[in-house]
Amino acid sequence: MRLFRWRARSSGGRAYNGEYYAESEEQVIDFVHRNYGYVTSIERINNQKAFQRWFKPRLQLSNRERANFYKQLSTLLDAGIPIVKGIEMVTERLSEKNKPICIRLSLSLQSGHPLSYAMSLQPDIFTEMNVSIVEAGEVSGQISQVFLSLSEFYRQQDKLAKMVRNVCIYPGFLLGLAFLTFIFFSVKLVPNFAEMYHSLGVKETSLLQMLVSVSGLLQNHAVALSCICIVCSKIILLQSSRILSLLMCFPGIRFMRHSFLEIRFARLLALMLHSGIAFPEAILRASVTLTDTSMKNNAKKFSENVLRGVGITEAAMQSGDLFSRMGLEFLSIGESSGNLPDMLTEFAEVQEQELFARFRDLKAVLEPVLVVVIATMIFAVMAVMLSPLFDLMTQMPEYG
Repeated sequence: MRLFRWRARSSGGRAYNGEYYAESEEQVIDFVHRNYGYVTSIERINNQKAFQRWFKPRLQLSNRERANFYKQLSTLLDAGIPIVKGIEMVTERLSEKNKPICIRLSLSLQSGHPLSYAMSLQPDIFTEMNVSIVEAGEVSGQISQVFLSLSEFYRQQDKLAKMVRNVCIYPGFLLGLAFLTFIFFSVKLVPNFAEMYHSLGVKETSLLQMLVSVSGLLQNHAVALSCICIVCSKIILLQSSRILSLLMCFPGIRFMRHSFLEIRFARLLALMLHSGIAFPEAILRASVTLTDTSMKNNAKKFSENVLRGVGITEAAMQSGDLFSRMGLEFLSIGESSGNLPDMLTEFAEVQEQELFARFRDLKAVLEPVLVVVIATMIFAVMAVMLSPLFDLMTQMPEYG
């Protein structure tokens, strides 16, 4: 969606101007004609410079905000409130940063477009998965139930994400503390020890000379290094999901990544089936959550096998490691009972509990290991700083 600046005049000669998000100038003209009068000029606002856009906060909804958004819409629709009025009421409860999201939805709805189309105009906010499910709800007339299902999906995603964050917070705190401790040693202690050794005529070791060089670098280029740290921090925040995916590739926690993706895939597949989307198409649309290339290819094979008439469980078994053994068992039960969406949801809940237990075990092991590693690093730095002093003491007469 692009941003346009427009100017217009009413039939009475009054001038108006403003900005409007749209896909094309024709949409802007239509909006102005219906609300203000005759268009006198339209100008597309160029994107901000890359540097400014990079540091400007992006419009985005967290999983918790999405869950609340869909839950509120479901409640309002069940109460008989029209969708346009419901969007306006939800807008009032959003933060100032995210209000433009609902304002754009409301403007598109007032133009006569369905909600799924209005959501598709904001692809950075509403993914193809959201648009597909809402569109299926509009066609089936079960839009309120679809909103409720989406709310539950994002609530579970938020719960899972919080568990991952809780596992990472303490190790991240320890690593940050170790970094600050190293900076303190390098800036405050190392120069004092180097000056003392120089006055005593004690020869510095090669490792201490390296620390002195690092200390000089930190002191002489503090501003430049601070800017680099800020830029690196911004990159880490922007690429946090990709970094997390890379970390999940390490041996020992790869199985957790597979379980994490399998849970999201199963929940989304169940949600799409509840929304009335055909099973082969639901598989392909649910595969957008699979950041692993191998699993995404297996999902495509799964869909193709089902289209060829292969049974669901058999098709899943022929599609590589898309589902775990437990997942295949739940698929088999759902296929034989005709209650596949509910069985996929049940499987996701069981698998989620097991994943939480594994995360807790990992956290219990990781915390003491990091404490030992950081303590060893601090001891090594202290040993490097004090090693010339130990050499001086051994050269004293009483050590002869």
